[in-house]
Amino acid sequence: MAVTLLRAYGGTPAGQVVEYTAELEAALVAQGLATAGGTITTGAQTQNTWSGTASVAIGAASVVITNSNIVANTKVWAVVAQAAADATALRVERIVPGAGLVTIYVTAAATAATSVDWAIITPPSLSTPAQ
Repeated sequence: MAVTLLRAYGGTPAGQVVEYTAELEAALVAQGLATAGGTITTGAQTQNTWSGTASVAIGAASVVITNSNIVANTKVWAVVAQAAADATALRVERIVPGAGLVTIYVTAAATAATSVDWAIITPPSLSTPAQ
């Protein structure tokens, strides 16, 4: 399942469709912070946030996230984020940041849309572009 955030939560701005555990999604809906449902876009996308959820499309082994907060040496963390992961895209294999984007690779071409949670981890000594 997925929820649409009505208010910012956990660094993700309002209006984003995100996937969390069923318990957390139910709590967000119960508190009026989100509505049930929504569709996470598969494939390349633009998310100018510090964290989010992307979805590797069927037949693809990676997803590109365009993000103005990312430079070539930005540290990004990512993990496959669904209870019943795709049979082939089992985990994140490699993360390659670049100027204004990050490419997240999974172990093999996905046989079903595969959700990936990601977050920018920026050490204090690393400067990022002005916003």
